Amino acid sequence: MAYNSTNPVFQPKFWNTIQGYDRMSYEGTIQKTGILFGLLTLSSLASIVVGFAYPTILSPLISIGGVCGFCLYLYLLFTRPENPQTLIMIYALFQGMVIGPLTLIFEEQYPGIALNAGFATLGVIGSMLTIYSLRIIRPTPTFNKIFISLTLSIMLVYIIDWLFLLLTPYDVPFLHSTDAGPIGILVSLFIIFVASMMMISNFGMIESGVRMGAPKKQEWWGAFGILITVIWLYVEMLRLLAKLRNSR
Repeated sequence: MAYNSTNPVFQPKFWNTIQGYDRMSYEGTIQKTGILFGLLTLSSLASIVVGFAYPTILSPLISIGGVCGFCLYLYLLFTRPENPQTLIMIYALFQGMVIGPLTLIFEEQYPGIALNAGFATLGVIGSMLTIYSLRIIRPTPTFNKIFISLTLSIMLVYIIDWLFLLLTPYDVPFLHSTDAGPIGILVSLFIIFVASMMMISNFGMIESGVRMGAPKKQEWWGAFGILITVIWLYVEMLRLLAKLRNSR
């Protein structure tokens, strides 16, 4: 974060001397996280309703939401706009176009899997929050470097897998196939582990922003990070549970 700079303008003392300056808070971050998940839920439900009425539109919805969401994610990541709230909310809507149809597809193949994946995701979030609150794991610079590097590596594999599926009849072995056997299950468990550790990094970023007196807009970035990680966890939980059911 810029607030760790040696430039005095970016030090907490400087921000504290500005009268009426709105700073990042836990309450504001939680509120904005709720807004994003509300938009995600509405978009998901709308996509599910459309999917029930027109099943053939499920795949196009996932493709449109996935491509548009990914492009918007890259734009946000590399440009860091001054006022990101509108784009972040649009991103949540695009992700709902992916999560809703994907959940419906998995639920039709494996009845009850969506509820199980939802509870499992909530369990991981609660566990990570407890671990972080008790200071059992701390997001040190080394910790963040390791897990951000692992996350970027996994994302690169996702992109390669998507290109394979788009251009060839093949895909990356053991990654998304639900009949990948024990190795596929271990791959999913590893990805869920990395996503869980990224949740710790998200909590650390939010705490650091509040402590350093980051600008109010940083609440949107904190909520954005939580949204991305929770979506990632949920999707991988769906895949893991599907693999476990097929392994019986």
